[in-house]
Amino acid sequence: MLVDRNGNPGGPELENSLPSRSRFRRLTPDNTLVDGPALTGYYTSDPAMDCEGTTVFWRDGKLLTVDKDLAANELFAMDDSRAVIGRVLLLNEGRVAFSLDNEVLVFRTPLGPLAEGPWPCGGGNLRGNPLSS
Repeated sequence: MLVDRNGNPGGPELENSLPSRSRFRRLTPDNTLVDGPALTGYYTSDPAMDCEGTTVFWRDGKLLTVDKDLAANELFAMDDSRAVIGRVLLLNEGRVAFSLDNEVLVFRTPLGPLAEGPWPCGGGNLRGNPLSS
């Protein structure tokens, strides 16, 4: 789950069943769930968000983005069903890196710098615990 600059949480749903009924969803301030694009498969990396509100993540053999308007874009695809997926890191100049089993994949993308949102996370949130300072 990610939190955008307006404090709205959102991200890819995770379920361990096929066919997938998961979607990218966002929770609005009035507690309404907004449906984004449908997602295939269920092996999903931890996502990252750039400064423009675009989320990037690996799911079902694809590097996907979902922008602030919930429009999806596929940046890369390959026939791969490995289930050991790491956290997506958004690096300088739009580079995206993550581990896939015993490999590290790095892609050049049009993404901007990592978002600075209302929910900052220490150390890139590598331990999974949000920090407020």
